[in-house]
Amino acid sequence: MKQSRMSTGSIERRALELLSQALDIPSNQREDWVRTECAGDAALERRVLGLLATERSHPGALKTGGARHDTVEPEAPEQVGAYRIIETIGQGGMGAVYKGERASGNFDHTVAIKIIRPGVLSEALIERFERERQILAALNHPNIARLYDGGEMADGSPYMIMEYVDGEPLLVWADRTQAPLRVRLDLFQSLCNAVQFAHQNLIIHRDITPSNVLVSKEGIVKLIDFGISKSPDASPPVRFNPPGSRDAMSYTPGYAAPERSRGAAANTLSDIYSLGKLLADLLKPDERSPELAAIINCATAKEPADRYASVDALNDDISALRSGKPVNAFSGSRVYRFRKFVGRHQITVLSIAAVIIGLSAALATTVVQYNRAEAALSVANKRFTQARELSRTLVFDVYDQTEKISGSMEARKALAGVVKDYIDSLQIDADAPEDVLLEVGIITSRLADLYGGIGIANLGENEVSMKLFLDAQRILTDALEQNPDDKTAIAELLMVERMLTMQNLYHKNDLETAHAANDRARLLAERGLSLGREGEAPILRHFWSIRTDELQLLTTEKRTDEALEKVRLWQSELTPEMVERIGSGREMQAYFAMQEAMLLIGAERGEEALKPLETAISLRAEQLAEKPENYYFKTQLMVAHGEMATASRLAGDMARSRASAEQAVAFAREIMAEDPEDAGGPEGLSAMLQKVVTAEFRSGNLPEAKTAADEAAILMEQLVQKFPEDQFYQVRLLNVLSQAAEVDGTDPARTWSCELVKRAGNHCDIAALLEDENAGWEEESIRPLRELPCIG
Repeated sequence: MKQSRMSTGSIERRALELLSQALDIPSNQREDWVRTECAGDAALERRVLGLLATERSHPGALKTGGARHDTVEPEAPEQVGAYRIIETIGQGGMGAVYKGERASGNFDHTVAIKIIRPGVLSEALIERFERERQILAALNHPNIARLYDGGEMADGSPYMIMEYVDGEPLLVWADRTQAPLRVRLDLFQSLCNAVQFAHQNLIIHRDITPSNVLVSKEGIVKLIDFGISKSPDASPPVRFNPPGSRDAMSYTPGYAAPERSRGAAANTLSDIYSLGKLLADLLKPDERSPELAAIINCATAKEPADRYASVDALNDDISALRSGKPVNAFSGSRVYRFRKFVGRHQITVLSIAAVIIGLSAALATTVVQYNRAEAALSVANKRFTQARELSRTLVFDVYDQTEKISGSMEARKALAGVVKDYIDSLQIDADAPEDVLLEVGIITSRLADLYGGIGIANLGENEVSMKLFLDAQRILTDALEQNPDDKTAIAELLMVERMLTMQNLYHKNDLETAHAANDRARLLAERGLSLGREGEAPILRHFWSIRTDELQLLTTEKRTDEALEKVRLWQSELTPEMVERIGSGREMQAYFAMQEAMLLIGAERGEEALKPLETAISLRAEQLAEKPENYYFKTQLMVAHGEMATASRLAGDMARSRASAEQAVAFAREIMAEDPEDAGGPEGLSAMLQKVVTAEFRSGNLPEAKTAADEAAILMEQLVQKFPEDQFYQVRLLNVLSQAAEVDGTDPARTWSCELVKRAGNHCDIAALLEDENAGWEEESIRPLRELPCIG
C-alpha cells in the first residue's frame, strides 16, 4: 500500500468523486471497486470506505425536503437567492439540505434548499440533479413536494429551492401515532394518486421507499426525492441495462422490483412493486386480511406481467375492499362475489331467504288455496296501485313543491304521517319490480329529510331520520342491483349516502362511518359519470357535493392544510365548461368559497378569509334575490354572515364583526319565525347568537354578550326538552353554557353563568355529559364550563 501524494483537499475532492460513482455500484461489489480505483493509495481508500460506511448507517442523505445528518459538515451559506439559511436539515458527502426562510418581501415562506458542492460530483450526477429540477417543475400535485426555484451559487454549486416538508417518514409516523387502518389506507391511497399523477406525466419515480414518503405534521403524505426519476422517453428505449450501470442500480434494495437487480429498465410496473412492498410494511400483522394479502401479492408479483396494470388499478382494489365490494386480485369466482354481495346486503339477502323458505313451506297448500289467493291478489294489486299513485302525488308533487319554501313545515309534517304509514305497511322485498323499488326508495329518502335532514327544514327527529335513510339506502341499492345503469337510482342513492355522511358526522360523532359513507358516495358517483354525459347533471352535482362533504370531514379532523390544498385544487377545476355541465355552478362556487373561508378561519387566518367570504355572501345574496322564499339560500346566507363575524374579529375589525353577527341573527330570526315546527330554526338562531356573544365580549360589551348568551341557552333548553333522547341538542346546550362561563370570567364566583347551568340542569345531566367520551368534546372549548365552581 503506497502513501498518497495528494494534498488533504485533493484527497477529499477525489474521495467524494469516487463516492458518487460507488453509490451506483451494487453494494456487494462496492469495496472491491473502491480498492481498484484507489490503486493502492491508502489515505484515499480509507476516506472513501469511511464515507461509504457513513452512507450505510445514514442512507439517503440528499432527500428532497429532508435529510439525515452525516459526519461531513460543509459550511452553510448565509443566503441562497431570496432565502436566508436558518438551519441545516441534513448533509452527506455530496452536499446538504438546508431550511431557509424568505429574507425579503412582505410575506413569510419556509423552504428546503438542496445544494451540491461544486467540483466534487461527476458530470452524470450533476446531470441527475438538473433532471430532478426539471421533473419537479413539471409535477404540481398536493402529495408531491413542490419545486419553487433553482440555479447556481456564485461558486458554481447547483441548488434547488423546494417545498419544506416538516414531517417524518411514513413508517416512522405510523409506528409513532399508531394510526388506525383507515387513516393509514387514506395516506397510502393519496400516495397512489401522486404516483399515478407522475406516471400520467410520463415520469417514473424508481425509488419509492419509506424514507422517500413523508407525512407532514398536518397529516399530509408527500412523495419526495425525484433525483433518480426518469421519463420513459428520456433515453433510448432499451429493455435491459448491464448490472452495475447507473440506470440498473438507481433504487433502494428491498423495495425494488426483482427485475431491477437483473438490470432491467425501470417502468411503471416497478413503481407498482415498490408501492406493494410499502403497503405490506404499513400494515400490522393482524391486519393482513386475505384480500389485503392478495392486493399486496398482486402488486409485488415476481413477474411484471402478473402485477396490476396501473397504479389506478391497485388503488381501485383498495377502494373496493374498503367499500365491501369484490377485490379483483383476490378472486373472480361467483361464490366469492356472491359472498361480498351478502356482506353488503345482509338484510336484503335474509329477506329473500325468508321468502324462499316461506314459499317452500307453503308449497303443499298452494294448490288448495289457489282460487282464493287469485281473487285476493287482484284486490291487493288494485289497492297497492291506488296507494302508490296517492303516495307519488303526495311526495313528488306536493312535497317537492313545498320543501324549499320557508314556513311549509306544518303542511309537510301532516303529509309525512300519511306517507310513512303507507311505507311501513308495504314491507317491500328486494324482488319487487325495479320501478317500485326506486319510487319507494325516493319516498323514504324524502321522509328521512323531513324528519332530520341536514341543511334543510326538519322536525328534529334525528333517530327516525337515520333509520329512514338506512331503509332508503337498502331499497335503492336493491333497485340498482336490478338495473346498475339507472342514473336516476344512482343520483338518489348518492343523496342518501351524502346524508348518511353528514348524519354520522354531526349527530353520531362517528367519523369512521361518515368516511365510509363518503367513500361509497364518491365511488358510486364516479361509476355514474362513467356511463356518459347524457343525463349526467344530477350525478355531477352530487360528485362535487361529495367533495364538499369530504372537506367537512377533514375540517373536523383538523386536517386544515390538506383540506385547503384540496379546496383550491377543486376551485381551479370549476372551469366555465364544468360550471355549464353542473348546471348549478354558481352554487358550487359559493360553497367552495365558503369552505375555503371556514378552513382559513379554523387556522385563525381571518384576514385571508375575508375575500372568499365576500364572494360567498355576494353569490348567496344573488341566489336569494332570485328565489326569496328559498329556505336553503336563506340559511346559507345566514351562515356566511356568521362566519364573516368570526373572520372580521380575527382580522381585528370588531365593528364589522358585531355588524355581521347582528345580520346573521336577523336572518336566523326570520327563518325561525316563518317555520315554528322547524327544529333547525331555534338551533340556527342559537348558533348565530353565539357569534354575537363572542363579538360583544371581545369588544368589552359584557351586558350585550350576556343577553345574547342567555337567549342562546334558552333556545337550546327548549330543544332539549322537546327531544330529550337526542344527545346532539344536549351537547349544543353545553357549548352555549361553556361560552357563558368564559364571558363570566371577571366574577370569581361565576354567579350568572352558574345560574344558567342550574337552569339547564333541569333538562339534562350536565355532569354525566361532560364525562361522556362519545359526546365529541373539544376540550379547549368546554374547559370554561368544567372550571365553574358549581360543576362537579
